[in-house]
Amino acid sequence: MKKENYEFVRYISNNSDSRWADPEEIKNAPTISCLNIEADDCPSQKGGIPIISDGNSTYVDYTDTHTIIFGSTGSKKTRLFGMPLINILALTGESFIATDPKGELYKKTSGLVAEKGYKTIVLNLRDLKYSDFWNPLALPHSIYHNGQIDEAISLLNDFLNAVAEPHRKGKGDPYFSELAFQLALAHLLFFIETASPEEANIYNFAKFCATENTSEAITRLSSHVVKDSIAHTNYKGVIANEGTNTLKNIVAGVSAFINAFVIQKSLCQVLSHSSFDVREIGKTKTAIYIIVPDEKTTLHFLVTAFIKQTYESLIYEAQQQQNNQLPIRVNFVLDEFANIPAIPDMPAMISAARSRNMRFFLMAQGMRQLSGKYGDDAHTIRGNCDNWVFLTSREKELLEEISDLCGSNFYRDSDDRLNQKPLISTSELQRLKKECGETLILHRRNYPFVTELPDIDEYKFKHYEPIKINDRKLPEIIRYEVSKVFDSIKNNKRAVPFSVEVFGKEKFFEDFNENPKKNDIFDW
Repeated sequence: MKKENYEFVRYISNNSDSRWADPEEIKNAPTISCLNIEADDCPSQKGGIPIISDGNSTYVDYTDTHTIIFGSTGSKKTRLFGMPLINILALTGESFIATDPKGELYKKTSGLVAEKGYKTIVLNLRDLKYSDFWNPLALPHSIYHNGQIDEAISLLNDFLNAVAEPHRKGKGDPYFSELAFQLALAHLLFFIETASPEEANIYNFAKFCATENTSEAITRLSSHVVKDSIAHTNYKGVIANEGTNTLKNIVAGVSAFINAFVIQKSLCQVLSHSSFDVREIGKTKTAIYIIVPDEKTTLHFLVTAFIKQTYESLIYEAQQQQNNQLPIRVNFVLDEFANIPAIPDMPAMISAARSRNMRFFLMAQGMRQLSGKYGDDAHTIRGNCDNWVFLTSREKELLEEISDLCGSNFYRDSDDRLNQKPLISTSELQRLKKECGETLILHRRNYPFVTELPDIDEYKFKHYEPIKINDRKLPEIIRYEVSKVFDSIKNNKRAVPFSVEVFGKEKFFEDFNENPKKNDIFDW
């Protein structure tokens, strides 16, 4: 029989049984490579999530496949996967960004990472004195004033979405929330347009919002920007509610957005300067640990903001390469993925990442938690993960889905009736042995596989002390004063904000030089 006919018969036969994959099948799969951990040097190989390991010979999925790991609290997601994965990435020279709720990843892996010559960055939101600095407005400000206005506005919109999301979702009238977002975006655009690079930071923006949130101030700002700009349109939409309770609700919404920055000056100092450039992560071996308190969610929005800005920046950098891929693969290792605010456009991000040499490892407690954060988008997110890893859960929906995905066997009983039995039942799924590291893995198109993975302490990685971070002096903040901006505009010392955005650079300055106070350009 010809091969093509044989393959066709295979799919119409009555044999619909599922089965477990044999370990040798997995080891010999074209998506799997074997790393020798004791060799401690694998520069020519690619890293990935461990599938089979005895602590030394470790079989990993080296491809661009995304992975989702399900396991309830205490199921050893971090010790069985997070820590070994980061060490494997360090051995193979791949960059990574890891969320680290308890600081355990950093303590266990940063020594090896440093030994392998990585640029190591720590955003320590638990203890700000021991953190690197990241100014979320620095990159948008830089590219905005370099002429990449659309890209900059996209980054600013993403940042503001992350800041506002905890205050917008399911709270109060969405009409007020949307208008508050419009006003905050108008403020942010005006601020980015008029602040110097040294002034463009969160502290100054928060102060600007706090002082310019009155009807009179908003009207004044609107009169000092070019008509038809985004900021002007947003300001006018807010001014239309002048003298009503709606305006009070809008202003209160903006105040809620910026509250975290107003009350924590040390946080603003950490966010007022950048000690690294996120665009370099795909060009130089870089390790980024984001240490964030897991006992409270106050600062979790900054994790979302950082991930989104980094991803967008790396997508742009990849597009500048001839093959549209980053020179060094970047891995997003996101522990407690469903505990941080939803990342905007996550389904699109996870779909587009693979072709740009980026990969996601998502760790979640269960399906319900993921759906609660992302709604219907949760199906797209997990559907784009070709590796599903299951440790344990009491969540019926998840247990049933894993059982269904593993398939069933059919048999006839004594009365010759056809019966169906799942390859693994929901009851059996709940009894995987934690002490043995028993894990069920659905790897791409292979049959399901149950493996026993070693704890991080059972691997043969060389041990190094974690990097010691010295107490860092927080940078001083150079103040921004909007009154000086108004004076400069009125004295013709600077162009009217958003002139270039609306008119284009050459046309505007030609008109501006002839008639700087041209009435059809802005409202006086």
